[in-house]
Amino acid sequence: MARSVGELRLRVDGPGHCRDPHRARREPGRIGALNPVVAVAFVGVSLRYTKVLENVGAATLAVETAREPVAEVDEILSATVLPEPDIPVGLPAPGEVSFEGVSFGYDQARPVLHDVSFTVPAGGLTAIVGPSGAGKSTLFRLIARFWDADSGTVRVGGVDVRDQTTEQLMSQLAMVFQDVYLYDSTLTENIRIGCPDATDEHVRQAGALAGVDEIADRLPGGWDASVGEGGRRLSGGERQRVSVARALLKRAPILLFDEATSALDPENEAHVEAAVTQLRQTSTIVVIAHKLDTIRSADQIVVVDRTGRVCQVGTHDDLIASSGLYADLWHARERAVGWSLVGRP
Repeated sequence: MARSVGELRLRVDGPGHCRDPHRARREPGRIGALNPVVAVAFVGVSLRYTKVLENVGAATLAVETAREPVAEVDEILSATVLPEPDIPVGLPAPGEVSFEGVSFGYDQARPVLHDVSFTVPAGGLTAIVGPSGAGKSTLFRLIARFWDADSGTVRVGGVDVRDQTTEQLMSQLAMVFQDVYLYDSTLTENIRIGCPDATDEHVRQAGALAGVDEIADRLPGGWDASVGEGGRRLSGGERQRVSVARALLKRAPILLFDEATSALDPENEAHVEAAVTQLRQTSTIVVIAHKLDTIRSADQIVVVDRTGRVCQVGTHDDLIASSGLYADLWHARERAVGWSLVGRP
């Protein structure tokens, strides 16, 4: 067949069979040709590196997700360690807590507590009352020496907390907070944290006093059932029961109890109050009260106002008889109890 200038005519015997062995020129309209062997090799290499690229992307996402937690851990590790003595000191007043002219602020520009002074007698129940943001939880943090006071002195057992070793101070305190954290372990082991050397029998006795035995009966595995990370398999009230069981097992001279009964159902509230009554026989109890009717029988009530100052100290009857913040809070509570929705006739 004739050839025209600039064009190579290909004679084809059948589909895909080119009889021109030299392939001198590409067919008109085609940009390029890819050898089948090269194509297969390219696809194979691409598939191999696709997994690598997926792993790189996943690793990048994991690093980005971990950035904030790692920064928080780094902040903790780089924090200045609070100074403490090398050896324990004698305690002249076991079970007693006192504040002497204490002022404190998380931010120096915004003090939380101002010149706070009061004493918690050993063996009694002292309730701390006040509006939200008054600094009640801050008092607990200073007792446990999570922070040092900016001025004044906090004493536990008659000794400045700064003059005690961490081990000595913690041995005097049992703490029950509203936000209870449980480890991803069994009910038994989470209670045993209060006293690592306790036997299973003692652990279950403490658990029964706090009503944890009912939780064990409900969970598959009983006392050996895992509660999940953070105690996610338990309700908030049930987690607080476990925390109270820890305190019962530890039998520390002083219990710091951030009462959360306002958020508990009647069953959990009854168990928690019964356990606190049990602890009252052996420990000094300092409780942050959110429901005033639960602390009417307290030996002492400390009232903190919105400015972070102690404005009243006394028993329930004494504080009701005198005009002041506590009486205002009590009367507001009575009005709230008597309030109800009334439908239209």
